[in-house]
Amino acid sequence: MGKQSVTQHLLKAAAPYRAVAFDVFDTLIRRDCAQPCDLFALMEEKGLAAPGFAGRRAAAEKEARAMGKAGGKNEVTLAEIYARPVLAGADPQGECDAELRAAVPNLSVMEAARACHARGQLVYAVSDMYLPAPQIRAMLERCGCDFLDGIFVSCAYGTQKRSGGLFRVFLQETGLSPRQVLFVGDDARADFAGAALAGIRGYLLPPPERSGGAGKEPQPVSGAVDAFVRNRAGRFSEQQRYGFSLLGPLVTAFAVWLHGQRQAMPGARLVFLARDMYFVRQAYGVLYPEEQTEYLRVSRQSLLPALLQLPMEGETLELAADALPRQMLTRGEIQRYLGFELPPQPEDGTVFDLRIRPLPPEVQALLRELSALSKTPAGANVWKQGRLVHAYLEDRALDRGTVILVDIGSGGTTQRALERLTGAALQGRYLACDDRLSRHIPPRRAQAFLFDGAPADLWYWAGQPMLELFLSEPCGPTVGYGVENGVVCPVSKAGNNTEQPGMAELHRGMMAFPNEWKTSFLNGVPIPPRVACKRYLDLVRAPRLREAAAFGGLQVEDGGTWTLAQPRSRREYLCHPAALKRDFAESRWKTAFLKRLFCLPLPYDCLYAAMKKRKGR
Repeated sequence: MGKQSVTQHLLKAAAPYRAVAFDVFDTLIRRDCAQPCDLFALMEEKGLAAPGFAGRRAAAEKEARAMGKAGGKNEVTLAEIYARPVLAGADPQGECDAELRAAVPNLSVMEAARACHARGQLVYAVSDMYLPAPQIRAMLERCGCDFLDGIFVSCAYGTQKRSGGLFRVFLQETGLSPRQVLFVGDDARADFAGAALAGIRGYLLPPPERSGGAGKEPQPVSGAVDAFVRNRAGRFSEQQRYGFSLLGPLVTAFAVWLHGQRQAMPGARLVFLARDMYFVRQAYGVLYPEEQTEYLRVSRQSLLPALLQLPMEGETLELAADALPRQMLTRGEIQRYLGFELPPQPEDGTVFDLRIRPLPPEVQALLRELSALSKTPAGANVWKQGRLVHAYLEDRALDRGTVILVDIGSGGTTQRALERLTGAALQGRYLACDDRLSRHIPPRRAQAFLFDGAPADLWYWAGQPMLELFLSEPCGPTVGYGVENGVVCPVSKAGNNTEQPGMAELHRGMMAFPNEWKTSFLNGVPIPPRVACKRYLDLVRAPRLREAAAFGGLQVEDGGTWTLAQPRSRREYLCHPAALKRDFAESRWKTAFLKRLFCLPLPYDCLYAAMKKRKGR
């Protein structure tokens, strides 16, 4: 049920009543944590409480409640909890401050409460809680609920909602009859059955939609990220919600990790590689606006002309091959990719497999031949581009000081190319990597954020083309350099991914996450890599039909232009089975392709994983 439908349905149900009373927690307001006790662990994470505080705080509440029951009380106060010896020296104000900052409005219910007040109904809050009424009032007012006619908190009366006792106190003090009141809450036992014990009709809210990020038994931080997303999802359009929930945690967590890497190297320059790191840089700027960062407009393709000027032997030969698209191409296709302007020549049918390592002799011979050709008049354009590459890199002074190079990552090819061309020893920091990274660059100069720095798993690589599209600057890739007013400037390939449906909204939602995170209680809590990427990997592995349809028609660049997942009709494939094989091979999001094709709840992820295993990849 959407935000508007919850609000409207609630208002219709509340219309006949003189007064509407609301539960507080998970009804009028929510917390940015999965469980109330998780707040104490998060206080430890943020350094707001001493190590071990969460365990001691839980033990103190258990002791206080046991003593209260022995004395005939059904509720305890915060003061009684902090009076227990296990919390000796702890200040309850720290918990109150954390509660205040972690509170966010439940917009659909808050709008309904405000509308009830506006049409002249009495509006109350009734809560089972150990926090004092002034604290709860402060939390409600912070969330925009400053219009209540009264607040009733169990700790002030020693009785709870679930027994019906607090509801009877509420009726007695307000002078209302049960028939005049509707009570709105989220808990069937306390809010519905408890209200019924006092003769009050209850309205039970639908459970919130789960974002799927934290799992069945969330840890404090993963549960907090899940709650953070869920608590704000209603503010956004569908496409914005995708950006906020799937990509927001990832770019924010990576930016926070990069900040820690930079702090460990005082004076280091943080250089983000175009164009894959465009939105990560934007997120970093949101979180750390006082820090300067740089943006380097290079690509493997744009650096190749300069690499071709080097002797094609040993590591340089392999590096040039790694910079080419890792697919099967003809000689003419490779020449055009490198920028040779040669008259059309008939192809002899030879296809070079650029995926094979070590390099086949025919690929080595071709690269040596093209390197020599680049130094002749026939390769004048390639030679010119090589000179412009050097001029552009000299202006960026990558060989001066410590430079942290940030890239989406795979085998570190761009870092290796830049080091070979500038003589600098760069510090590569990657979102993820494959096993080539550690083979070519010392681990101390090349580290990855995801998967504990180990090579990324199957589902990351299955979704990397789509992830690159989502994180990239809205422009084409850098394919070369030109000169404007005496300054060397990058030249981008025509194309703009904001023209694709929904991309601008997706990016808007993605960037809303670091903006919201920065002002929330959770700012300063590091998001673990496994939590940061879980929602996105779940999307890649097992997309819902709605998600597959939302993104399947998008096009990505991967040595060519390909559609993510847009199958034709099943009838057409029955008539032309070869087309199915071709379309599936060209799809860059194969689980979504299968989902859209068959529209059935089948284990497409298992089928895809089995196919990859069979191929030995």
